[in-house]
Amino acid sequence: MDEQRQNQRWKTAEYFERRGTSDLKKFDVIDLNINQSIGHLIDLNSDGMRLQSEEAMEKGVIFKLKIDLPKEIKGSDQLVVDARSLWSKKDENEEFYQTGFEFLSKFPFHDEIIRLLFEEDITVQTVEK
Repeated sequence: MDEQRQNQRWKTAEYFERRGTSDLKKFDVIDLNINQSIGHLIDLNSDGMRLQSEEAMEKGVIFKLKIDLPKEIKGSDQLVVDARSLWSKKDENEEFYQTGFEFLSKFPFHDEIIRLLFEEDITVQTVEK
């Protein structure tokens, strides 16, 4: 059953486009259970995220993930979350996969950091117009 998203999604592609950069390391997603990158953030909101990776992710697996942010916000340059994989499918670029995650637990300032990312993006967009 498809559910409508309740929150606006913050997209990394728009971040790159506005800044004329493509440094994916800024949005690396690390599986803290194995201490390895499993892909790059495509978008997120306070409830979940979408990841691009070289391999498909198994549905229903719970991960402890660290998401590297483009800059320090509220004293942190990362988000750490427990997340469950909901789906995984081939990307438009057939070399990659996209996986959707729901956040199961959030850590201090989680929602505020995401809100500030949106506000920064909106501010940058307004200034550039």
